[in-house]
Amino acid sequence: MEEIKYYCYICDEELTDTNNSDEHIILNAIGGHLHSNKLLCKRCNNTLGDTADAKLAEDLSFYTDMLKVKKVRKNPHKQIMLDDEGREVAVYNAGEKIELRRPYVDKEENQGNISIHITARNEKELKGILNGLIREGTISQEEADKLIEKAVTVEHKPILHKRNCISQEAFPSIIKSAVNYYLFKTQDTPRIKHLIPYIVGEKDAKEVLYLHHFKKLPYDDTKEEVTHMIHIEGSKDTALLYAMMEYYGIFIYIVVLDSNYHGDDINETYTYDTVEGCEITRTFSLPLTLEELNVFREQPYDEYVKNLPYIEERCDRVMNIWQRRKDHEELSKTIEKAFGKYPDGCVITEEMISEIGDEIMKFVENKLSSQI
Repeated sequence: MEEIKYYCYICDEELTDTNNSDEHIILNAIGGHLHSNKLLCKRCNNTLGDTADAKLAEDLSFYTDMLKVKKVRKNPHKQIMLDDEGREVAVYNAGEKIELRRPYVDKEENQGNISIHITARNEKELKGILNGLIREGTISQEEADKLIEKAVTVEHKPILHKRNCISQEAFPSIIKSAVNYYLFKTQDTPRIKHLIPYIVGEKDAKEVLYLHHFKKLPYDDTKEEVTHMIHIEGSKDTALLYAMMEYYGIFIYIVVLDSNYHGDDINETYTYDTVEGCEITRTFSLPLTLEELNVFREQPYDEYVKNLPYIEERCDRVMNIWQRRKDHEELSKTIEKAFGKYPDGCVITEEMISEIGDEIMKFVENKLSSQI
């Protein structure tokens, strides 16, 4: 039996055990679990990973962190935010760990007097900064010692900024994921070769990528699901082969894979629930035409903005799912803590039930008061 050879669809290098890469169809950084080692070589994968892929991961990091999305590779992802004073802080794992991105030294001179305000990540870093100021003659050792005595520990509270759009720098990554899935299902490399310049940034991705604000989604979205989805559909009747790309059930893009399609009808969908961490079944047909896509893109601005609330509604839906999930986790911890006061195997008395009930009521009251 003849061995099947695979080639990197970007550079055409033959893939071997030495140079192939474990390419995620949807980025691992946002929870993608479907992957293949028959798509890209390590060099091309690394190059794209440092550019468009990194930008897409950054753009979606608010939702990735907030939902605590499970990843195949457990590399921690940090989101850069601002604290109350406008300083950059790195937020890890949806706020479980927050630290300054770098130290800040603010000097202010007033009538010959110099005021210095230092914000450092730890005492060692603070002392290092002070030693530098001593060496440059800005302060004395005695003044440095006084500053250390005055140092206080503060809690960083980032101002969360959810995104309602994906930046253009990330568009090539969206196209790449669409191509990844198409090749994963068909191995039809010649049909997508014209898309390589868009993936590597040599052509404007907007020529084949369409942002689409669906007023009504072509599937049931009433369930507590927050999904990544790739839907490939092609038909001779519409002469269009496209990929519908969905991220976190909010951002939807159409990638035109072939605008003059005359191949066999194809309808393939991959859907991953980022909340439950599992693949789910979703079946539908959406026979789009290139004309419909262009009409949407070229509509007047006042018509275009009428569609923006639909994205905001999807954002709010995801936020509500997250809040319900968070409330459930906090309630479970409250109940566990309340029962944890008593030894295992003890007889539950009415007094104990009353105390546990009081703890739960405190939790509920705090939740209600925070919503007022």
